[in-house]
Amino acid sequence: MNEKKPLFRQESLEARRHAWLGRPTILHNISATAIAIFSVVFVIAVICFLVFGQYTRRVRVSGVILPIDGLTRIVAPHNGWVADLKVKEGDNVKSGDVLYVLSIDITTALGNTQDAVTKILSDKRLELQATLVRQTHIEHIEKQAIRDQVSALQKEIPQIDQQIQLLREFMGQLDEFTKRQEEYLKRGVSTSRDYESRLQAFNSQRSEVARLGRERVQLGGKLDELNNQLAGFDLQSDAKTAETRRQMLDIEQQISESEARRAVQITAPRSGTVTGIITQAGQTVAVGTPLLTIVPTDRPLVAQLLAPSNAVGFVREQSTALLRYEAFPYQKFGQYAGQVSVISRANLRPEEVAQLNAGGTDPQSLQTFYRITVQPEQPFVTAYGRRERLQAGMQVEAHLLVDTRPLYQWVLEPIYGLRGSLTSNAAIVD
Repeated sequence: MNEKKPLFRQESLEARRHAWLGRPTILHNISATAIAIFSVVFVIAVICFLVFGQYTRRVRVSGVILPIDGLTRIVAPHNGWVADLKVKEGDNVKSGDVLYVLSIDITTALGNTQDAVTKILSDKRLELQATLVRQTHIEHIEKQAIRDQVSALQKEIPQIDQQIQLLREFMGQLDEFTKRQEEYLKRGVSTSRDYESRLQAFNSQRSEVARLGRERVQLGGKLDELNNQLAGFDLQSDAKTAETRRQMLDIEQQISESEARRAVQITAPRSGTVTGIITQAGQTVAVGTPLLTIVPTDRPLVAQLLAPSNAVGFVREQSTALLRYEAFPYQKFGQYAGQVSVISRANLRPEEVAQLNAGGTDPQSLQTFYRITVQPEQPFVTAYGRRERLQAGMQVEAHLLVDTRPLYQWVLEPIYGLRGSLTSNAAIVD
């Protein structure tokens, strides 16, 4: 009987039994030289990256956008109530323009006390003005009277001099007649009565000359006295006028002080734009109450940043800063470059920290802060294709680019720190 043969050969069945192991693959050995070259190139690339590659440490600080000259914050100088507000939001003002009228008068049963005081002082001022006018008129009359007396004496004295001269000439003639009469008397040609008559006439004229001489001296003295009065009249008049004017100035000062105690005009200390009006008309205020803010016009805006002491060490002037404006999120509108222009050399006071505190830092903390001023490269932000100008008071966050060093120095920084620590400890031990 014939034996039955299988359908597939035994070799085929054996081959299929090991099919799940996959097809055999012959592995070729990689050249050791290629591996060495690749390793060397990789190490060189890493070394070059560490040597020539650089990393810049960034310091994050915050602050506000302000004019380069700062903002002017107006506060109440006295307790009182706002009688009038002269400006509105956005008005442009000049230095000296009135912003507020602050009433500080006290009202009693008799009315406003300062009104009564001001009225009395105004009446005194009017009286002094009238006195000054009368005084000027009287002084003019007195001066003219002295001038008239001087003019009369200047005319009278030459006449007396002329009379004295004529009398002296006549006395000379009488003297000759008297001497001749005396000779005639000695010769017996004339009588003693004629001689005595001539002598009496001579003595009478001599007495008249003496009298006129005394009168001439008196008139000369009076003329000198009047001239002295005339010379000093203006000085005395000016002194009286000055005294009256001084009294008027005292009254003016008292009126000004009375007006100051009744109402105070708060004026703009500089030109700019009014913003941030806090206090309105009719409100009561205390000393130091914020009223409004004046932003200087046509002044460049800068970022005033608040930097802690541990972040300011490596910051240098002219270094770069990346600005992020809170009003324009940097995730959408990007960040903008700026340049550090000023670094304060003294730490800020708590009130100065409060003005620049945009990041919620506690101004009363023990940490010290410094002011860093950054000048933006452009005074606007590009948003949706439009240029939006920066506004004073915007909060800003800045990343200051400081301490640029090669990568290997950053890698070895812990070793440098350890070496510095060991050096310091050795110095202390010594």
